[in-house]
Amino acid sequence: MKMSVADYLSQLTSDQVVTEEVEKTAAQAQQKTVLTTAINFIIEQLDTGHLGQYKMNIKMKKGDPVSFRLETNLINIPMDEAERLDVKLLDKEIEYPVNLYLVMESEDINKTGLRIDELANETDQGGKTTDLVTKAQEWVAEHLADVMEARA
Repeated sequence: MKMSVADYLSQLTSDQVVTEEVEKTAAQAQQKTVLTTAINFIIEQLDTGHLGQYKMNIKMKKGDPVSFRLETNLINIPMDEAERLDVKLLDKEIEYPVNLYLVMESEDINKTGLRIDELANETDQGGKTTDLVTKAQEWVAEHLADVMEARA
């Protein structure tokens, strides 16, 4: 799916983003079945021409919950900071591919409290879900381990 910045911002501001929110433990958040559900949800939204966001509040053994999200965006900026998609970064009228991003927020993830990485570009989204799940599983495990280590 491709979208202009103007169309992207329009969908965000008119509440056209399809969102799912769940609560999981750190162990559950890393399970292939949980991540498969999340990735399939996002791909289904893209296939129907919608933006999607899958929010997972991860309960940790120690400290505050960690926010993990799968989000669709044009560049690696969290959806809630979409106003940063101004003309300095992207031309408003050109259509860009909508990519899928892994987002984790916690004071203990790093100095900024935010980690965001591309999981799938427009081409990858049409590939095998199992490949995306494996990549997401490794990413979640690595960054939850960073949080646990910082809290130890």
